[in-house]
Amino acid sequence: MCEPAYKTVSERFFGMLGLARRAGKTVLGTDMICERMRAKSKPVLVLASREASDATRARLMHKCDFYSIPYCVVDVSTEKLGNICGCSGLAAAVAVTDAGFAEQLLMECK
Repeated sequence: MCEPAYKTVSERFFGMLGLARRAGKTVLGTDMICERMRAKSKPVLVLASREASDATRARLMHKCDFYSIPYCVVDVSTEKLGNICGCSGLAAAVAVTDAGFAEQLLMECK
């Protein structure tokens, strides 16, 4: 599990995250992620942008701790995270619902 310190990511990280999005294996937005954590099919990894607010990061971290879901703050802007995830605006966080994608993404966090 990644610690809540900023993790740098490689270009491969962006490709894997984009592929996961196109495969429909991501959930975008803090409220949707928290809602999904309460559902039967929980995310297997939550990624937060370094630019996410302290309140957003704290909320996600507490929920991830409660549901035993790995959590990582990546050194990516909210704008870039939104662009990769197909959002026209900003994205503070994204959750991955596939274990294979989650494992690959965690390997790209340094």
